[in-house]
Parts: sequence; structure tokens; C-alpha cells
Amino acid sequence: MPIDYQTRDGALVWIRNPITGVISYVVDVRGKSFAFTLSGRDDPDPAAPVLDRAEIEREKARCPFCPGNESTAPPEILRVGTADIADWADRDSPAPERGQWLIRVFNNLFPRIPEELTGNRNESYVVVEDPRHFIEHPRSRHDLLFTGALSEVQFLHILMTDARVTRHALANRAVRSVVIRKNQGRESGASQPHVHQQILGAPESFPALEVEQRATRDNPNLWRELIELVERMDLLIESHDGVVSYASPIGAFPRSYDVLMPEFSGLLSDLSMEQMRLLARALHRILRILGPLPLDYEIHQADGLPLHVHVNARFYPYSNVAGTLNVPRTLLESAAALRKALARE
Repeated sequence: MPIDYQTRDGALVWIRNPITGVISYVVDVRGKSFAFTLSGRDDPDPAAPVLDRAEIEREKARCPFCPGNESTAPPEILRVGTADIADWADRDSPAPERGQWLIRVFNNLFPRIPEELTGNRNESYVVVEDPRHFIEHPRSRHDLLFTGALSEVQFLHILMTDARVTRHALANRAVRSVVIRKNQGRESGASQPHVHQQILGAPESFPALEVEQRATRDNPNLWRELIELVERMDLLIESHDGVVSYASPIGAFPRSYDVLMPEFSGLLSDLSMEQMRLLARALHRILRILGPLPLDYEIHQADGLPLHVHVNARFYPYSNVAGTLNVPRTLLESAAALRKALARE
């Protein structure tokens, strides 16, 4: 069954998500005030002095993800250092001290899924993406390092680490599904400020993956139709060598972006090195443009499902009313702005 939507004068008016059934109506919200919903956010004063060194050290001392505090987290599963990265030549990310880690993995102290359902093994993992807590010269304790500030090389090795943890989780016969989840910023629900992500193994297919698999079985042309639609609506961001990125008109949030490998169905751990580089580059470029904005992303991987990533910008207010969502008309403009920004790079 083809994707259900309506256009007028060549512009999208509404579209039904072929996976969830939610209808997104495209509306003009430029005159709407979000002062109340955003009032709890503390924006640092650009004229403020650099954060006091003592305050920086206090924040790092109480962070369980910072170097020196490894004993406050569960036992380490693996770590990656610059010596493990053959192509490491990153001036923007100073090399850690000798023996220090660059990427670190351990079990989540609080399993997302009860251990008794996964063979009495904790299948919730934390991947700390970088040893640094703050950006350079922070003016506030909210000036945290963010994923988009990492180099493309480092982000590639984060995804490679995710693939290793995926294989580790699936070696447990009680695990049948693995999802990779990133939360950035308190508005996204991140429980720790230090830059990190989670990997979760489950005894059954995750519900979001299950409905995507069902929709794909019902309409084998679903993802190709979606790509054709975003091209026609000028929502395409990039398309290179089997990896497509676009502003999604059917995202879970008003401003959502997808990175999709339409011809590859399977797991992150099954990608060739070149495919991994292409996926990492496309996702990293979107994260770099979004910068420190609160966001989340999920990497969806399963048999019969094209490998893809859903990215949600969480700074913008969200409201799903009776199965409908308002998508700002400026979504098309934001896709054009992203293309221009990436072209300048």
C-alpha cells in the first residue's frame, strides 16, 4: 500500500506515518510563542567569564564517567585508546595521557531490561564517547562536550565499538534484539551530563523495530517510496553510495532526521568497513550541524529491515494529540539550510 499523503501547490499538507499511523499536519508555527515551554532552560551568558577551574574540577570529580572515577562504575567491558586507532590524527581532540582511554564501555548500573529475562546477564551497556566532560573554555557547567564536536574519525570508532558490543550481546542466546540509543541534553532524558550513549539487548524484538519490520513486509517498497517522496518535497539532505539522509516528514518529533541504508538489511556489526565509514559520516554530519542541541537518536537494526537511524531534535516543543503531530512548515527550509551548511564544509 503506498504512503498516504496530500500536497497542494507542490507543498506537503499532511502525511500518514505508514509505520505508526500517526498523521503529521504541516503548519506555520512561526508566530507561536514557546516562552512557557522553554522557560526552564538555562542559556549561558556569552559575556560570562570562563568557568572557574575549581568548579570544573568539582564537576569532573563527581562525574562517574570522567577519567579517574572508573571505580565508581561497573567493571569495564572494553576500552579504545588512540593507540588502537590506526588513522588517529585529530588536532581537535587532544590525545589522552598515556594509558588513558578514548572510548569506554561498561554495563549500566540500572539495567533497562531485567537480567532474569536475558539469561541472568545484564544486557544494558553504557558507551562513554570521550574522556572530556566540558567543551574547551566552558562559561557554565552546562557547556558540556557534545557528540557533534567529536571528530569524524572518533565517531567512526564509536560506531565500530557499538558493533563490537552488538556482537557481544548477541553471543548471549537469550538476546534476540539490540538497539543503540543516544540521549544528549537534559530535555532528551539524559541521566548523566558526560557525553555517552546506551546499547540495549532484549529477549524479543523491540516494539519499534517490530512494527517497522511488519510495515516493511506489508509494503516491500516502503523505504524506496519514502526516499522518492522526500526528494520530491525537497527534504533530501545527502545521498552518497547507498546512504541517504533527509529531514523526515514522519518523524516522532516535529524536527526529525533519518539516515538510511535502503539496500542493506541487517546489523551494524555486519557492515563492511567502507559501509561503516559512509554511515558514520552521514550521521556525524547531521549531529555536527545540530551541535549542542538536546537530541536523541536510535540505530534500528534487524533482519529484513534496512539499517537506519532516527534523529530527533528535542529543543523544540513536542505534542502528539490523538495520534496527530504538527510539523513546522519551516522543516523544508531547515533541510535546505542543512544542505548549504554541509556544502560549506
